[in-house]
Amino acid sequence: MSFKAVPVTILTGFLGAGKTTFLNHLIAENPQKKFVIIENEFGEINIDSQLVINTDENIFELSNGCICCSVNGDLAALLNKLVTGPYDYDHLIIETTGIADPSAVAATFLTDYNIQTAFKLDGVIGIVDTLNVLDVLGVEEEASKQIAFSDFLIFNKSSKASAETLAEVKEKVKALNPFADFVFTDYSKTPSSNLLQLNAFDKTKVRFNLGFKTDDKPLIQLKAETHHHNIVSQSYILKPSFDLLKLRHYFSVMLMIQGAYFYRIKGILNIEGFKKQLIVQSVKGAPVFTEGDDWKNDEERETRIVFIGKNLKREILEKGLKQCFYK
Repeated sequence: MSFKAVPVTILTGFLGAGKTTFLNHLIAENPQKKFVIIENEFGEINIDSQLVINTDENIFELSNGCICCSVNGDLAALLNKLVTGPYDYDHLIIETTGIADPSAVAATFLTDYNIQTAFKLDGVIGIVDTLNVLDVLGVEEEASKQIAFSDFLIFNKSSKASAETLAEVKEKVKALNPFADFVFTDYSKTPSSNLLQLNAFDKTKVRFNLGFKTDDKPLIQLKAETHHHNIVSQSYILKPSFDLLKLRHYFSVMLMIQGAYFYRIKGILNIEGFKKQLIVQSVKGAPVFTEGDDWKNDEERETRIVFIGKNLKREILEKGLKQCFYK
């Protein structure tokens, strides 16, 4: 294998949404790809035993070039085994269980430097049942987290939904998760090659998602506040620069005390004294800061940040942020 970081796709979705159907579709549509597929519960793919050509403990090599394995313990240990073993692959897919929080899996790839040298998180794909998404969003905790943390959403069973339902789903989900593109379909059938190149955590994509001006695409307008049941999206555009020490402390304390209420945070920060933008994202109840691009000479420096979570009070968040302004 080359030393280029292998792209990673996390596949999430509530029970019965159609993750396994999509996974089989993805494999069939991309025969040139050598996938590694990691499942929390091995066997859901329903692998034909005749395809298995070699086994090594919980790692199965298949005749179509793919590798399947299960997580029986530490994900990091399994990834190390894949890197150090005699395995040839060029894309890693992790299918989470129906009740798993994808941000916990993403944290492995966003916070561990050693893993980042071998793997690069490309994006999170969420599979959703169109007919019941408005009922579970804000009611089922894990389903809400999955939708909030996804970078691309595939809405299944769409042909059975009315035009009014489709319009409402599109409006609500886009307002609550402005980072996700999506498609309405049946049986997870959608062109998939582009879904393996989401680049959702790249600096350029984060800039676009947060509505910073780009040369070739229209500016996204962030809605200040949206609600569905008790799920809230709060967006802010702030002109003053921030004191980095104060802001780091604010995020750390806020997420330590109320982390369960925050499903996702994504922002580009204007830090006093920094020539570069600072990107903040939350995973598994902790803030992750990474360097962005340089601020351009003709660009207005401002912070754009979005909080998605449960019962998030706009005025409280705004007060906390303002206390971190540079003085």
